[in-house]
Amino acid sequence: MNRKPAVNSTPTKKGRRALRPRPIPRWLTGREDLDQIAQRRCLLVLSVLSGEKPVTAAITELGISRPLYYQLETKAIVAMLTALAPGANSSASPSDATPAHQVAVLEEKIAELEQDKRRLERLLFLTRKVLPTGPVAVPSKRGRPPGSRNRALVAAGLVPSPSSTSSTSPPSSSSHSIPKPDGEKTR
Repeated sequence: MNRKPAVNSTPTKKGRRALRPRPIPRWLTGREDLDQIAQRRCLLVLSVLSGEKPVTAAITELGISRPLYYQLETKAIVAMLTALAPGANSSASPSDATPAHQVAVLEEKIAELEQDKRRLERLLFLTRKVLPTGPVAVPSKRGRPPGSRNRALVAAGLVPSPSSTSSTSPPSSSSHSIPKPDGEKTR
């Protein structure tokens, strides 16, 4: 495919064309749903980073302070690194990243979730209508009856039966006699 050189391009020493200014992308300037201030700031940062303008000229052109410019530049670079990192959830095209598109996607998701909620509420209503009300848990007749373990241990002679133990309590440490210096014992 043969390309014709641009009319205003002039050859340089080695037969190459002179560098020409690149146009601003149409998706950035031709869109009305993007914030105008954000567009201007983006173009400002890109023009400074590309070397087209010095920082001083850029900040005087827009009438912002130098610290504000450097904050904007830092935010822009961090956002680019985040968006371009491997595995980042980036959009396939710039039009998918617009706030209007994101709002439309979220509205669709809300509509789907509301429909699911209505469906599940109806299902719960019908289930409650069909099933009778009653106790939640059924008394269990399975397994060993309560207290049967103790009876088995008593029958095996491993534990004394409750009836064979005396009702008198064993002497406590406080009931021992304590000798006094006079030789008398107290209880």
